[in-house]
Amino acid sequence: MTSSFRQMAEEALHRTILHNNETEIQYLTKQMELLDQHGMSNLNQTLLQNARGSARNIPDFIAEHNFGADLIRHDPQGVHLYEPPGYDRPPDFVLPRNNTTFYLQMKRLNHGEFENRRDHMLRRIQDQLRTITFGKFVSLQLAEDFTEQDVNPLVRLIETAAQADDASEHSYPTEIDPKATFFLFEPRNTTLDHLTLGSSTDMDWRDLTGEAETQIRSSLDKAIGAFTWNTDAQHVNLIVMEADQYDDMDISQAVFGEEIYSMDSDVATLRTARDTDGYFYQIQNADKLCGVVALRRTQRGTFISGYRKTLFINERFEGYIDQIRQEIGIDEVVRVNDRP
Repeated sequence: MTSSFRQMAEEALHRTILHNNETEIQYLTKQMELLDQHGMSNLNQTLLQNARGSARNIPDFIAEHNFGADLIRHDPQGVHLYEPPGYDRPPDFVLPRNNTTFYLQMKRLNHGEFENRRDHMLRRIQDQLRTITFGKFVSLQLAEDFTEQDVNPLVRLIETAAQADDASEHSYPTEIDPKATFFLFEPRNTTLDHLTLGSSTDMDWRDLTGEAETQIRSSLDKAIGAFTWNTDAQHVNLIVMEADQYDDMDISQAVFGEEIYSMDSDVATLRTARDTDGYFYQIQNADKLCGVVALRRTQRGTFISGYRKTLFINERFEGYIDQIRQEIGIDEVVRVNDRP
């Protein structure tokens, strides 16, 4: 049985840029076995079917796969259903519990324009590295001002370092003002036929405020259509978002409303309040959406990972916090008056 899951894992990861390696394959194989043992084999099939299409969509379905496994690890004895029949548009995860059913619609916050350009450059770099016959991994950091015009000279510098068998950190184009840094390292448990991009991270911190809130609201709009019923004692609706690139402030502004600062001149005190534009307070969402759960990976740099979970709770439904914590394992709760 394990061999069949391994074949599925290999096929699912085959078209990815950075994650088609032995470690990721082993992690995904074990996760597929776990889901199959707990009645979510259809989630394995969904991942595999979408991996055969566009490689661009694989991270979205890996996020679903990770979250499904996380639910099982939190409550191995519970019933967890993935896209069950009987709904016009089935929610991604349905958890029937005694007198209450939890409906979880999953979204992975999509990349913005900057991230799409960066992904395209990484694909170009990976394609060029495959033509360089040195069996090593490349760990790469890119600055915000790295552009398409930098791809070819960077790859030539990496090739030169590989020929010189130099394992020190290198900077491109200069150490004083680098657009990229990299170092090469030997694989431990596999044999490589060419240079392979082993990891890639951003060199700089980027301010995504504003752009981030717009992206979050757009994703919420796409997800909330799965719920054609309101939240009540029998139905708890939650939108779950993989949000590694977004901080709590971004999500708070989107769901609770933008923070407004004013100065009370009588007592020289800065006052804060929320605008009325929060997603939870829109008429069509107020009674429907119980909360938003932000997922952040506990293992950085890998596809397969567990999650740390932060619940942003609609104040109308604060009485459901303990139930939600019990069923899906919440690490932190953010309320409307909290300032992340």
